[in-house]
Amino acid sequence: MTGNRNATELAITRARAFATAVAEAGHTVTATLAYGVDSAAHRAAALAGRATLAVLPRGLDHAHPHDHAQLLSSVPATGGAVVSLYRPGTEASGATLRASASLLAALVRAVILIEALDHAEAAMHTAEVAADLSRPLLAPPATEDVRADGSARLLAEQRALLVPDPAQTLALL
Repeated sequence: MTGNRNATELAITRARAFATAVAEAGHTVTATLAYGVDSAAHRAAALAGRATLAVLPRGLDHAHPHDHAQLLSSVPATGGAVVSLYRPGTEASGATLRASASLLAALVRAVILIEALDHAEAAMHTAEVAADLSRPLLAPPATEDVRADGSARLLAEQRALLVPDPAQTLALL
C-alpha cells in the first residue's frame, strides 16, 4: 500500500480502511514508513492485531523518516518484519527511495495506490514498477484534489483498476 506523504484526510481514512480489511483478511500490509498513507496503513493493521512488512530506503539501523523510530520498532515487536536493500549506516537518498519503491512493488501480490500526485516520485514509481512486474495496481476513485492527479491519470489510462471499497480489493487479491 502506498500513496502521498502529504495525504488528504480522505486518503488517510481510506488507507486505514483498506489496510484494516487487507490485514483482517489474512494478507500482509506492506508499505514504507513514510508520512501519510504508508504509515497510516501500518498503524491500522497493527490496531487490527496484524503484523506488517516495512520497506526502508536506508539501513535498518534508523527509521526513515527519523521521527518514525517508534513505528519502526513496533513492526517487529508485533510479529512483522522490516527489510532494506541497504546495510546499516546507509542514509536515504533519491536513489534509495526509488530502489525501495521497486522492492515494495516486487514483494507484494498487488499494489494499492490510495492517492498520489503525478509527481510523487516514490508512490508513482511503485505504481510504475508494479505495472512492469505485472502486479495488479488497484486504486480507489480519485478525488478532485490535486493530490490525486496521479491516481486519476492511472485510472483514466486504465493502468490502475478501480476499487471503490476494500471489499472489492479483497475479491481481487
